[in-house]
Amino acid sequence: MKKTFAAVSFALVFLLTSTVSHAGEKREPTGSAMFLDIVFTRPLGLVAIALGTAVFVVGLPFTIPTGSVGDAADKLIADPLGYTFKRPVGELDTGRTYLRDP
Repeated sequence: MKKTFAAVSFALVFLLTSTVSHAGEKREPTGSAMFLDIVFTRPLGLVAIALGTAVFVVGLPFTIPTGSVGDAADKLIADPLGYTFKRPVGELDTGRTYLRDP
């Protein structure tokens, strides 16, 4: 009885927590997502650009000898620039890099 209960509860938890993938489905941003993006995310993007540029300049003596200047510039400056200025309003997808993706 205990094994059956455990198996059924495991199956229920598995079925209830599984998600369906919506690959290729494009959703329109909501008004609240646009509001939060304009009021909070974009100004924070400007802060990220300023801080990333400062860290990049401070880190130049360490990145030049290792040949990783381009990687540092991409991650610290280009990614925040793309996220702040090239991303459509309301699209809060953090997995994309907007300056380097088509």
